[in-house]
Parts: sequence; C-alpha cells; structure tokens
Amino acid sequence: MPGYPPVQPGPLARFLPPLKEGCVSRSLKTYGDAGELVLDPFGASPRLVVEAAQANRAVLVAANNPITRFILLHTIQPFTLAELQIALARLAAAPKDGSRLEPFILDLYRTECARCGASVLAESFIWERDSEGPTHKIYMCDRCNHTGEATATEADWERARVHSRRGLQHALALEQVAPTGDPDRRHAETALSVYPGRTLFALITLLNKLEQLTLPARIKAAGQALLLSAFDTVNALWGYPEGRSRPRQLIASPRYREDNVWWALERAVGIWAMEDPNLEWFECREGELPEPGTVAVFPGPMRDLVPTYQDAEVRFLLTVLPRPNQAFWTLSALWAAWLWGRAAAAPIKVALRRRRYDWAWHAGALRTVMAGLKPILNPKADVLAFMPEAEPGFMAAALAGFDSAGYRLEGRSLRLDEGSAVLRWSLADFLKQPQTQVEAQQRMASAAIKVLRVRGEPGSFSLLHAAAWCDLARDRLLAELWSVEDSHLLTTLSETFEAVLADPKTFVRLGQYVEPESGLYWLADPSQVNQPLADRVEMHVLEILRKEDGLSEVEIDERVCQLLPGILTPDRRLVQVCLQSYAVEDPTEGHWHLRSEDEPASREEDCQEIRRLLVELGERLGFAVQDEDVLIWLDEQGGLVYTFKVMETAAIGAGIEEKREVPLTYVLPGGRASLVAEKLRRDPRLREWIQDRVGVIKFRLVRRLMTEVGLTQENLAARLNIDPPEHHDPQLPLL
Repeated sequence: MPGYPPVQPGPLARFLPPLKEGCVSRSLKTYGDAGELVLDPFGASPRLVVEAAQANRAVLVAANNPITRFILLHTIQPFTLAELQIALARLAAAPKDGSRLEPFILDLYRTECARCGASVLAESFIWERDSEGPTHKIYMCDRCNHTGEATATEADWERARVHSRRGLQHALALEQVAPTGDPDRRHAETALSVYPGRTLFALITLLNKLEQLTLPARIKAAGQALLLSAFDTVNALWGYPEGRSRPRQLIASPRYREDNVWWALERAVGIWAMEDPNLEWFECREGELPEPGTVAVFPGPMRDLVPTYQDAEVRFLLTVLPRPNQAFWTLSALWAAWLWGRAAAAPIKVALRRRRYDWAWHAGALRTVMAGLKPILNPKADVLAFMPEAEPGFMAAALAGFDSAGYRLEGRSLRLDEGSAVLRWSLADFLKQPQTQVEAQQRMASAAIKVLRVRGEPGSFSLLHAAAWCDLARDRLLAELWSVEDSHLLTTLSETFEAVLADPKTFVRLGQYVEPESGLYWLADPSQVNQPLADRVEMHVLEILRKEDGLSEVEIDERVCQLLPGILTPDRRLVQVCLQSYAVEDPTEGHWHLRSEDEPASREEDCQEIRRLLVELGERLGFAVQDEDVLIWLDEQGGLVYTFKVMETAAIGAGIEEKREVPLTYVLPGGRASLVAEKLRRDPRLREWIQDRVGVIKFRLVRRLMTEVGLTQENLAARLNIDPPEHHDPQLPLL
C-alpha cells in the first residue's frame, strides 16, 4: 500500500523508521475489522500507532525505549505551538551570570566576520574529526551582508578550547548517566565523545536550568522535547557537507558540523508543533484493554506485558520491524538519563556497552519476542509487518527470526528501489522435513529464476535475495535449517546464495562489478520470460488514466500495485515517470488528468497521420513502401532498407529478443521520451539493444522531415539521429 512522503517528518526522523504517510491506514482497509484490538510489540514507529488508532482500531503498543515512548506520546497528543514557545521563552529569560540564558548560550558561538571584522554569531563551526579546533565557520554578517563559509581563526580555536571535554559540564553529563564505580562508565564516556566540548557545556547548562525552573508539567515536557531535538541536531554524527541522513554507528563523521545550540532549540519548535490527531492514550497496566480509537501504551518490554493478557486473544498484530541502530540505541540511553534520570534509562542502559549488532543477533532477538507473543495471539491471527529499510541482511534476519518463532510467511510485497517491504505471517506449528544445503541451494536458484522470468527484466541482488529467502520462509524451511546451522544460518545461506548467482550457466551479471550486491542479474537462458514489467506498468497506468479521471498519484500507484502484487510491485519512480508521460497534474488539487492528445481517439488519429506521412516520405525518397503492421521501405532491388513501427506507447521491451535482418525503428509520441530514457536506465539489455539494433524517433521528427527539401536517401540516416528520445527540442539543419 503506497503512501505519501510525510509533510512533517517529526522529531528524530533520521533515527525512526521512514514509514510513508497513509500506507498503514490503507492496509487496514484490507486487514482486520474496525474496532478490533491491534498489537504493536515493538513501538518503533509513532506514525503506525497514530494511523491505526485513527482507523478506529484499539491499539496496544509496548514502548520500552523511553525516547521513542516520549515521541509517541507527544505525537498522539502533540504540544501546541504556544506551549513550545512558552517553554523556549522561559528558558531564554532564565537568569545566568547576571544576564539571561539566551545571550549566554549565543555568546558561546561568537566570532568575527572575515570580510568586515564585525562581531557575529556563527550558525555552525566545521571540524575535522581529529583536529583540535574548527577549520571553518558558517555565519551571516548583518553589517556587510557577507553570508557563507569562512576559514576559522586562531581566536575561534581559543574559544573552542575554553570548553574542553573534561570540564565540569562533562563530569556532570557523565555522572547523570553512569556515576563513579558504574561498570558502564567508560561506555558512557565513549557515547559522550560525539559531542564537542562547547556543545556539551551548552546542553548541560540548559538541562540544569530547565530542572531549576518551576514550570507546569506540560511546559516542562515541552522544554524537554526541545532539548531532545537539540541533542540530536548538535552532535558530531552530522557530516558536512554531504550529511549522514541515517547514521547507524556511534562514530563522529570525518568532517562534521558543530551547530549553534540555541538556534537548534529555536528550530525544534517547528519540529514538535505537529498536527493534532485528536486521539487519547493511557498507560496500561494489569491487562487493561483500550477502546477503539484509543492507544494503550505499555512502558516496558513485550515480555512483561504478555503475562497480563493471557486471556486476550489478539487477532491482528501490526508493526514496523525495528532495524538495528547502535547509534540511536546508545544515544537513547544517554538522552533518557539526561532528561529523566538514571532510573528512566535503566531499561535500555545495556545499549551503552554493546558496540555491534549483527544480523544473527537481530534474528535471535526477533525470534525471542515473536515466540513470546504466541500465548496471547489467536490461532488465526494475522501478522503484518512493515520494513521501510529492507536491505538483504535485514530481510534475512526478519524471515529467519519469524520462521523459527513459529510463523509461516503468507505474502510479501517488495519495493526495493525505496528499500521497503511489507511481510505478512500467520501462526503455524508444522515444519518441513529437514533440508540439506544442496536442497536449499536448489530452492534459492529456482526462486531467483522464477522472479526474473515473472518480471521479464533484470533484477538486483536485493530483489533476488528477497525472493529466495521468502521462498524458503513460505515453506518454513528456515527454522529447520537454523536448528542445524545454529547461529551461522544467515552467514551460511548468504554464502550459498552468492554461489547460486555466480553460476554462469544460470545467471548473467550485467556490468563490471566486484561485489555481488552491485549491478543487475539476468538469465543465461531468457526463454519463457514474461513481458517486461516496465511495459506492463506503463500499460496499466494508461488504462487507469483512461478509465478514471482526476485521481491522485497515490491512488494511481495503489491501483497499479493491486494489479501487480507481491514480487511484481513496481518501483515508485517508474510509476511516476509513466504518469508524467501521459498525464498532467492539477497543482491546486493534486489530481492527474490524461493529456488531451493521449485520449484514445486523438492518439489513434495521430498514429494514422504518422503512418501516412511515413508512406509519403518513403515514396518521395524513392523507396518502395509496404504499409503493413510494420512499415517497410525497400530499395530498387527489393532489398529491405528501413522498418518502422508506429506506436502510441513506449512498450518496446518485448522485442528485445527478436532477430531482424534490418534494425527496427520505433516511432513514438514525443511525450514518451522521458519514459524511454527511464526504461533504458533500468535495463542495460534494452539500452544496448536500442544502441546497436533499434532506433527510436519521435512523431515530431517525422513531421519535420516532411518539410525538409534537402532530404535524400543518402542523408536520411543522419537526419533520423538528430532528435534522440530526450527532453530537448533541437532545430533541424536548414540545409
């Protein structure tokens, strides 16, 4: 079920699962019934919980991480803009060293304009990871209007050195997380190292001041929210200039930004002022059940929740599977201790000492959680899991973990250009007979061959990997293999699958790549393949546009996904390009309308005109013309010189295996240019075929050639190549 990129990504968006807006609510129209209980055992995505409750489901969610729980609660009942502004204003006005807190923090980022020498406030300082001071600064000077990046000075270095990482604030920050004698103290020190000394000084000063202020509970929580966003914004995980959009390891970027902490607080106001979904929540204990449209939040791990719900038969489990993220889980322990004390951070404090999470560990963790849920699940329960970051290792861990916990894979939908998947399981107790590695290898090869044949076009490593692992999970073969291979299952099967793809008798690697994860794969024997998926997507989009006018992009995307489900789910980019090739968007409504020239009657008339012009042009140039399904131009000896196929669509992939004496020239409307370019980008075979054996020209070129007086048989070939299927519209030569 497709969705929209969220208008408001929300707090800590770079660490939370990038779930599209609307995909959960669309899925709930198909799965489960209104009013029934929905269980989310991981609580990884606030958006999933909110959309499920807005769909009138009773939502029970376990949220063990106090940081994600805080975000969840204040997504369900967000702060008002006024509350956030009051919290910021109270912090700004708090007394500090005979002045106010705001100018005190801002003065930490005081520097001089490189052009006029005026005193200015830096927006950011740029550091090399191992340097002792900033290398550059970013600022805007009000005096001379100089804006941009300048080299840091010795004075900038001196100001940075004043606030060393070993000062009082550093000691306070460390003590809040792990006091002297705590075995995790050295791990906490490692976590603190991602904060520059000046940044840590500013943050701890703000934290202490917030604790000293006498504020209403709601305003204090708003202040904590602003600080939480600042914690994320001002650490050294933000690379410069490219950035690290989704960091997973707690390692400072080679070149990072040290942002102005106060301005980070100001920007956080807009992040937390979210739209109110008008929902209610309560903290559940002792087996309480929520009402439809209400969220019950359990502040702990799922294993502590299950015993209180022995008699509650959950019929629908809906979740976003969490992806291992050492950076976020470690920082969560740090931030929770800063905001609410060591006791609040205790449930996730173990994250401080774990430096690495491999996929085998994650598969085991998923197996433990899902096996522990079985006592409260109805035997016919549906389990629907979203995976917004479905890379091969994550897919393998999820499939192996669920299979070994007693769940059978019922369905899957993959949109791997976005790295996303949706998996559906049911409870199952049976196991297949034990499989050998040879049998598993044969199953994986068969699944990879099948997906290439069904899609009719080359596939990526991640696509073939997902198809192979899903095939094993569908028959619950992973659980049996795991019992034999123990913790080495993922490694062993990954190596087996790479060996499968390396077999030149079965698969062809397109492109010169070293790593098996790179490039595309195709079949050594391309017989028995379906029409290319890209062509089918194009035809479905055109059919939808001609049947129903005024749909949104997501509605059209959803219809295409329904027509091409599971392993056929097309890339969103391809759907978009098809849409843009045939329709125009109303910018006020966001609805798409078929272009007038692509109405069936209009386009048929257009095609007939082009056929007539090609007949006339061929005869004028002295060719004998045969007007059949494919237009044929013959020379005086009856030899085949040119063949033209006039088409209204860009569905040209089916002819890729055809052997022709003379290359075929496709004649297409100019509006298909970007679609042809996208298909060539997706499929190296098609790109090579077009370059070597096939030509593509536009309707407009045929019309122009009819007006060119100097056109001859001798210069025709050159003229046919002057307007390739691209966006520009060149002038034809006058002579």
